[in-house]
This record gives sequence, C-alpha cells and structure tokens, in this order.
Amino acid sequence: MVLQLDKITRRSPELPEALRLYESAFPANERWGIERVLDDATGISEMFGFYEAGALAGFAILLNWGDMAHIIYFAVEENMRGRGVGSEALRLIRALKPGRRLLVDIERHRPDADNNAQRRRRKAFYERSGYAEAGVYYSWQGEDYEIMISGGEISRAEYFRFWHDIDENSEIFAG
Repeated sequence: MVLQLDKITRRSPELPEALRLYESAFPANERWGIERVLDDATGISEMFGFYEAGALAGFAILLNWGDMAHIIYFAVEENMRGRGVGSEALRLIRALKPGRRLLVDIERHRPDADNNAQRRRRKAFYERSGYAEAGVYYSWQGEDYEIMISGGEISRAEYFRFWHDIDENSEIFAG
C-alpha cells in the first residue's frame, strides 16, 4: 500500500469528505468546531488527509506545541479499516514530526460502555503502532480518556501545561 499524507485546508477539494468522516467517526459530545482548525493561522493546529490512489482514506488533526504533537482526531474510512491504513498513517505522521513526542487520547475501558470492545481494539492498535500508556487521565464532555504516547514520556502536569499553552497562544478553542 502506498499512502500519501497532505495538508487539508478550506480550499482542499476533499474537505467535504473529511467533514463527513469527522461527523460519522466521532460522537457529537467528542466534536468541537473543526472550522477553527481550518482557520488557524498560527500553525498550532493542522489537518492532514491520508490518501490511497488519490482517494481520501482518512484524516488526522494535530495540535503542535514545543516538542509535542497531539493527535486529537484520527479517523480512517470504514471501508479502508483493517488494511494497514491507520498504521501507515501513524508512520507518516511520525516521519512528519521527527523528534517530537506524539500524543493520542483514547476513551478509557469501561465495562458498561456500549463500545468497550472497540475501545480495547483501539488501544491495542496504538500499542502495535508504538504508543504506550502515559499514565495521564482526564474527563471531557462526560467521557473518560487516557493519553498514550510515542517518542518519550509525559507527566500529568506537563500534559495540562501543553493545553494551557495552546489556550494562551491560540484562539482555536475560543467560544
């Protein structure tokens, strides 16, 4: 499989496809204004599409600060899953961000969650892709998350400082 990674902007022809995938892949309580990412001129936030044979196979949205890049959204088209697209996309992101610690958040295992099996598969996917538990946990929008990291370690204080710095230096999360 040959996968390509390219930035998605407001002028990208595949933006409507990426927005459709965003809305289908993430429940409403986990979404926030993706338009702010597209309008961010600071370079703190970026949206990348991954493509196979020119077709959108998925996307990632990253927040960059210091030596960290936080993948806050990562989705693969349903018909492309299980074919190595996600693993290859993470490899391309790693190559794009050399020397940076890469973070992802995943929903924590919860026996009463309707999608607990999916949560376990997602964690195993990231582990196979070189991510490890960071020991950092938080709650947002009524859901519990844990941080996984590739390329180093991170403390809870450092993680929350990352978000504080993003808030202080960007308006992407402004009301």
